[in-house]
Amino acid sequence: MNKFDKLIELCKQNIPLSQEIVGDDMIFIDRGSFQLIIPKDGNTDEHGDFFVCSKEGHDCLSKNIESTHVYNVIDGEGTFIVDGKDINVNQGSSIVIPPNTPFTYKGKMIMTFTMEPNFKEENDVFIEKITYNKED
Repeated sequence: MNKFDKLIELCKQNIPLSQEIVGDDMIFIDRGSFQLIIPKDGNTDEHGDFFVCSKEGHDCLSKNIESTHVYNVIDGEGTFIVDGKDINVNQGSSIVIPPNTPFTYKGKMIMTFTMEPNFKEENDVFIEKITYNKED
């Protein structure tokens, strides 16, 4: 059983996630337009696995100067904006974002992603905040 199987099913049923639901072995971050879950074990400096339940999309345009991101869309559909280009995705899509490439995403999606090397705050570069209107 995949460590994210329970979360995938809960998100598919539109059950709001919380720290109590994800458990003590994962870190839960709710940013409003999306929820990020980070396993406490299994991630190393070289590699990180993450889970995203996107309600609307990422809340900013950013880039990571060191890490490659590989997103896998488990359910739903949306659009990644990578280096200014729109890339439509849906269930089964994968997208690779190289280091130092500005990106964001929008849409209602359930995703997993990996970062190689793993996230380090000093490598993350904020470009601009994104807010969502009801029409988005």
